[in-house]
Amino acid sequence: MWPHLKPQLGTLILALLLGLLIAAMSAAQPLLTRVVIDQGLIGRQFPRLVGACLGMLGLGVAGFALGGLHRVIYVRASGQTLFSLRGAVYAHLLKVSPRRLARVPVGDLVSRLDGDIAEVQRFGTDAAASFVSSLLTLVIVGAVMLGLSWRLTLLVAALLPLQLLVRQYARPRIEASTRALREAASALSGFLVETLSGARHVQAAAAEQLERQRLDVLGATYLDRVRRQQLVGYATGSFAGFLGHLATAAAFVLGGWYVLQGRLSVGTLVAFVAYLGRSSGSAASIAALYTGYQRARVSLERVEELLDLPSVGESPDAVAVPTAARGALRFESVSVGADVDGRPVLDAITVDIPAGSKVVLRGASGAGKSTLADLLRRFVEPDSGRILLDGRPLDEFKLADLRRRIVVVEHSPVLFRGTILDNLRYGHPQVDEASLLEAARQALVDEFVSALPQGYATQVGEGGSGLSTGQRQRIAIARAALARPLIVILDEATSGLDVDATRAVHRSLDSVFPDRTRLVITHRAGDIEGSDVCWQLEAGRLRPALLVG
Repeated sequence: MWPHLKPQLGTLILALLLGLLIAAMSAAQPLLTRVVIDQGLIGRQFPRLVGACLGMLGLGVAGFALGGLHRVIYVRASGQTLFSLRGAVYAHLLKVSPRRLARVPVGDLVSRLDGDIAEVQRFGTDAAASFVSSLLTLVIVGAVMLGLSWRLTLLVAALLPLQLLVRQYARPRIEASTRALREAASALSGFLVETLSGARHVQAAAAEQLERQRLDVLGATYLDRVRRQQLVGYATGSFAGFLGHLATAAAFVLGGWYVLQGRLSVGTLVAFVAYLGRSSGSAASIAALYTGYQRARVSLERVEELLDLPSVGESPDAVAVPTAARGALRFESVSVGADVDGRPVLDAITVDIPAGSKVVLRGASGAGKSTLADLLRRFVEPDSGRILLDGRPLDEFKLADLRRRIVVVEHSPVLFRGTILDNLRYGHPQVDEASLLEAARQALVDEFVSALPQGYATQVGEGGSGLSTGQRQRIAIARAALARPLIVILDEATSGLDVDATRAVHRSLDSVFPDRTRLVITHRAGDIEGSDVCWQLEAGRLRPALLVG
């Protein structure tokens, strides 16, 4: 937490000092109550009574004003700490290989980024301030209580260890119930993300009732976990509260005896009991930190599991891809792990792709064609062998620069919520509108956009909903043209287009990138014109193939 707390340290210290001032003002109230009772009521000194009441009112008004200021300052520092921590975890996740990240359900990721990080942040920002404030309040109030009656103070202090024993006994139960609740929340979030994003398929299968039943089961499980956690927390807090009532009752019994014996004034006893309530609250706050720590530790472990996901490494000596790079590729005995059948996805692939050439790669689904594209962007690392770009290994280049220079247009491109224009400009915010529209024209985007009432200002739903696969592919191709890449990979990028449209797109790409290396991954090789070579990927091996459909 420290790197995220450090920028807010000054603000948090100010909030702590304000909190202590508010606590000190609140601690003065019982002493004024003592004046009201002993001097004002019993002593029949009305001016003293009025003065003490005005003092209470002044302290209340000042506490109200300072409390509002404290809340504003604290919420700002706490919120910025939360967003800093969440941003750091989010940034790490964006560095994890997409294939590795895809193994974690999206709902689980959202649950950890939202609930778990918030729990860690709350404890991280609250714990220190709460502990210092409660401890100082306990010390100050304890000193005042000793001054009022050391015998009563020793009596109630004897009950404090029992509260600590209760917290210790509840610790494993709190941790277990918290972990179970977090897991149930993740399962519920994952279900909602999965079914709502796939609502089209749910409806097509007429599975609405089935999914509603699954939701009911998950909801019942979540509710049961909430109930268990609440019961554990309630039992722990209630027993501690009972001990507090026991201390108050004992103080009244012994203190009442002293009052009847004339050894203690009524006002002193009332003030002592009021301070006892404040000390019990501070002691309970300190004890509650232990409970909060157990919950935060569970959340921290879940967050650390995200941070432990391996990110793609980058050498500190990595260099940018040269501006004059040509785009020649060489695969040297590249192998990638075994698939479900125990056979390697890629088996010692060795091939040269000259700069500026257009290479067609054919193969059945699952043959490993897309793995080659992922290798070039370092989404996957080869188990053996290496890949060279212009004679230099890929891992010697800066990762972001390498990925910017290698553009992949996939079968089902992902679009984001926004306008068509926003999606065309994604990743290229500096491109002027004239260049953008020219790229859209070359990719045949304008053919369908011109028929939309709002044209390029048409809103696109999450994931590109509202557009067909072919339309999303055209937008992705236009984005590739805007990137001015060194290497262009079309991974089934025109599968949503007809033969004539496919050939038109390839002609436009050939004219835009005549000197760029192009790798065309396709099932319909016969639709491709002007290629230099065609390869067939089968059983993890490459062999020359004829360019036929």
